[in-house]
Amino acid sequence: MRKSATTDNRAVDFSTVSKRRSILDVLTTETYTKAELVDLLSISRSTIDRGIEELTDLGLVEHISGGFVATNTGVVALRTHDEALDTFSTVLAADAVLARLPDGLDVPTSLFRDAIVCDRDPAALESQVEAVIDDVTAIDGFNGPFRFRLDPDTRETLVSLGEDARFVVSEESLSWLSSQYGAALDAVHDAGVRIFSVADAPPYGVFVAEQPDDASVTLVVYNHTGGVEAMLVSYDAQAIEWACDLVSEYAETGTPYRSADGDDYL
Repeated sequence: MRKSATTDNRAVDFSTVSKRRSILDVLTTETYTKAELVDLLSISRSTIDRGIEELTDLGLVEHISGGFVATNTGVVALRTHDEALDTFSTVLAADAVLARLPDGLDVPTSLFRDAIVCDRDPAALESQVEAVIDDVTAIDGFNGPFRFRLDPDTRETLVSLGEDARFVVSEESLSWLSSQYGAALDAVHDAGVRIFSVADAPPYGVFVAEQPDDASVTLVVYNHTGGVEAMLVSYDAQAIEWACDLVSEYAETGTPYRSADGDDYL
């Protein structure tokens, strides 16, 4: 069995799986002869011959009992191949998000596994936000330059979460919130919600939301007016861990909204 040693070889191997996917796919479930594969897939015998040879050379298919079947490696390789294609497609779809992130931000590839991307469609953005916060039991995040509204529903949700909610906002955003929603902001803080402000807020937002049955991370980017431009939602555990660490880094350098004795830090 040939071993891949370089990036170029790995790319060729991946391309082989893509090219011969239909053959490998049917062989993951049952053993077939070459003649049976010709009839089943409606492709030429010469194509079957080349496909079987290439997949066997990679160790993804083996000859047993007069026929061919995918090896354990072949089964996993096919699944990994398909997941990689899905992730790659999500990366391309998330261009509106990625293009607005600062250079040097280490975004993990796990963020794009089975992710949901919403781009510029107000209805889709609103629907996704509602899905994320529906039945939320805890939320942790920073909102960059975005000035969110403390309307009655939002206030009620935050008060109910209490200490299970933490937000890091820019000094400018917190000053604006304090001037527009002073009493509501105090009520949210008094309920236990932890609010911090930072001088150099990032130009994007990250939120980790926990629900009874799962958790998610939402990466948000904003337009020139501070409104939501696009977002990406991932339920991947590694992506959630990355986001939690990122929020904690900002919170550790932030200034609490008010001190324990009630003094305002603004």
